[in-house]
Amino acid sequence: MDETAKNSKLAICMLLAVLLITFPLTAHSKDKIIIGNAIALSGPYATGAQTTQIAPYDMWAKEVNAKGGIYVKEYGKKLPVEILRYDDKSDRGTCVRLVEKLILDDKVDLLLPPWSTGLHFAIAPIVTKYKYPVVGPTVDSLKLREIAHTIPYMFVILNQPPEKAEAILPLCKELGVKTAAVIHHADLHGIEFAGYVAPRLAAGGVDIVLYKSYPLGAKDLSPLLKKIKAENVDAMFAFSYPPGTFLITGQAKAIGLNPKLFYCSIGTAFSPYRDAFGAEVVEGVMGTGAWNPKVPYPGAKEFWDRMVAFSGPGKTDWYGNAFSYSSVQVLQQAIEKAGTLDRVAIRNVIASETFNTVIGPVRFENQFNVQSPGEVGQWQKGQFEVVAAKEKRTAEPIYPKPPWPNK
Repeated sequence: MDETAKNSKLAICMLLAVLLITFPLTAHSKDKIIIGNAIALSGPYATGAQTTQIAPYDMWAKEVNAKGGIYVKEYGKKLPVEILRYDDKSDRGTCVRLVEKLILDDKVDLLLPPWSTGLHFAIAPIVTKYKYPVVGPTVDSLKLREIAHTIPYMFVILNQPPEKAEAILPLCKELGVKTAAVIHHADLHGIEFAGYVAPRLAAGGVDIVLYKSYPLGAKDLSPLLKKIKAENVDAMFAFSYPPGTFLITGQAKAIGLNPKLFYCSIGTAFSPYRDAFGAEVVEGVMGTGAWNPKVPYPGAKEFWDRMVAFSGPGKTDWYGNAFSYSSVQVLQQAIEKAGTLDRVAIRNVIASETFNTVIGPVRFENQFNVQSPGEVGQWQKGQFEVVAAKEKRTAEPIYPKPPWPNK
């Protein structure tokens, strides 16, 4: 080989080396971000999962992909997202197995959480073991805060029982509530929430005349509701999941249980709840948490218009949709700020940065979001208004609740 040929070959090798350093092969080997999601498509959690989480997740993915994807500096381009979803059948064991499958077999880049407090607890050790950051929008628990330091990859965006309960207390005092009944389903959400609220109401001067639990999945609660009616209390608080919330409301109306303050937790903010009974029937009913398009955050109204159009009329959640959508806004911004799909780097960004979302400026302290748009909502003329905390109101609370219509 002559000198000219040798020099040419050397120049080509040097050029290839420079190109590999500047544009590593991995930068061209990634064509999408695969996000795993084990969540209830069947079983008792399916209604909540579809209404609260799945719809905003899917809308977000569609919107991101319409713009070409999420820009990842590591790859020098936008990458579309694909959600790989499995049915956890509302079952803890199934959910755990599917999350491990998504991580070990499917090798997904990131994860979205299941629906419900219990299943968030179930996956927390797994996502920590494999270092997958998860932002949970449907988990509220006192115990999770206690163990948060042992599960540093689990973040909670939803406002928690202490914040929601602390808003209930001054609301009851403002409205003049003197007596109350507290019931709850026998699941972590109900046990903890009721167990936090009841003693604080009592300490605040509200006489708790009845405190009872009922089985998760109960089909008839009329005997319990008749006992509450007999006590003629000012307020009834039911810490329930959607099936229980629908059941309690329907049976309360049927037997004429109409306290001045009627509160059920999860499911009350669902548009299907309003539409199942009618806006006139649920007028004045209160529920856990709140979000409304009138909240003073950029993009809030536009988000809601898109959410209603995407889900369809009567298929939205006036509480959870905004938190679920905000959770993937956080994930997207964390990827962009980290400039990589490295999960440790993404986790560290989530833990330390502030994110602009439709529920306001989200910031995590010890893995819990310190921002929320409201703690108690109430149906008023077909809208789920924020009525507590007082400084966050989008409407003044209605008290006493109007009588159930005769229809």
